[in-house]
Amino acid sequence: MSHVSHGVSLYCWWAGLVVLVIGVPAVALRLTRFARLGTEVRGTVTEVRLSRWHDTDSVHLVVRFTDPVSEREVVGRPACGRVPLAGWPGQTVAVRYLAGDPERFQVGPQTSVLDAGLTSLLLMTVGSVALVLTRWTDPDAIATSGVLAGSALALGSAALLNSRAGRREQRARLRNRGVVGPGRLVGSYLVDGGADGAHRYHPVVSFASVGGERITGVDLSTHNRHGYPADGRVVTIRHLPQDPLLFRVDSLSRPSAERAALTTATVGLVAMLACCGALITVGETLTSH
Repeated sequence: MSHVSHGVSLYCWWAGLVVLVIGVPAVALRLTRFARLGTEVRGTVTEVRLSRWHDTDSVHLVVRFTDPVSEREVVGRPACGRVPLAGWPGQTVAVRYLAGDPERFQVGPQTSVLDAGLTSLLLMTVGSVALVLTRWTDPDAIATSGVLAGSALALGSAALLNSRAGRREQRARLRNRGVVGPGRLVGSYLVDGGADGAHRYHPVVSFASVGGERITGVDLSTHNRHGYPADGRVVTIRHLPQDPLLFRVDSLSRPSAERAALTTATVGLVAMLACCGALITVGETLTSH
């Protein structure tokens, strides 16, 4: 019985190793195939559609572009990748598609090769820790796992703090340089939280930018738990004149606590460094013994 259990555990260990060495890079290559192999052309948003389903609204961009190889005009919605949740008719966007299949295209910024590479490295590092500890329990293996875990923690924390810093920088630009104007509430966009009470509704608004574009989009920085009425209520919109897709519903948002956010980021950075130092110290101690 123990021989069978040992064989099963060894099989699972090798399966996990194959997933780490082959599976994770394969998924990363799959996610970045448009960025690596795709053809990029300029397209134009012809329409911003607002569709309603089960008391929630969705924003869909209809894009027109020309395939330079076949010289055929393609009109449709993005079929893959991150779908933009804001736009205006006449907006110029970057369209990327694989050769021979222009009907499946992506619009706007997508997953970059660098982001996918860092995420893959993080997953492979965490997986390596798990694999080492499942097969070996000697001090050298535990020390190696401690160093790998510290590296994974540092990498993950750096990515998280960088993302938070980017969002804070956007909020600061919007607060300091944004232009305030009227807009209308036209619906609510649901983000499924996976459990009762975990759903978030974001307002869908329509407003005129400084340049005269009629923007329709979802404000992802504002949310509540019960939804927003699609009654055309007038709300206050703050947007950047240089980038009208960066906007916020001022009259529905709570004031952002920039000092609290900065303090949280600093505490998180210090805690991350302390954890990394503790893990590496434990590893060195076990190795010396």
